[in-house]
Amino acid sequence: MKKYILTAGISSVLLLSACSGPSTEEQLDAVLKDTFDAEKEYRDTQSKMEELEATEQEKFESIMALTQEQQEDVRTKAEEALASVEERLQLLETEKASMDSAEEEFQEIDTVIEEAEEEDLKEDLTALKTKMQERFDAHEQFTAVYEELAAEQKELYEMLLNEETELQLLQEKTVAVNDKNKEVQNAVTAFNEQTEQFNEMKNNVIEKMNADNE
Repeated sequence: MKKYILTAGISSVLLLSACSGPSTEEQLDAVLKDTFDAEKEYRDTQSKMEELEATEQEKFESIMALTQEQQEDVRTKAEEALASVEERLQLLETEKASMDSAEEEFQEIDTVIEEAEEEDLKEDLTALKTKMQERFDAHEQFTAVYEELAAEQKELYEMLLNEETELQLLQEKTVAVNDKNKEVQNAVTAFNEQTEQFNEMKNNVIEKMNADNE
């Protein structure tokens, strides 16, 4: 099992011109800050998820190194791994709720777009909204495949608890887990790319707004 850590999220610093600036800048500033704040719990879960995944991987590797004569040790570690999966799923729910809240906060950009006076700015802000929605959609896809991975891992650990489980079945389930691992990693990569693209687009919009105020 690999570690699946998403990037920190949207960048929080909005560098506007020193002057007070028109209301569009102030409104965008507020929307981005509120969205960033709403994602705090999502950001906070990342280090804990990484820690659980690393520990769980160590447990799995140690289980596979044990022999049939050490079944009691196998059971103990498998039960601990199962508990780890449940904890990760709870963290994932916290992460999902945080992202849902951020998505709701970001909808306020509709007002910013509506009240922007320049057509070019409206187009830029609309493109920014579209990119952020793609990012939220990518996170939704990540959580879906992560939950599928967790389900496969739970089945694997439960099979390890059963002394009667045949080696071939364990091997087949391990392959299924590894295949799902790849899907999760692809989902992580897609989300990280969307986040990077959003931050770049946001920075470009801010630079243009600042240049127009000079």
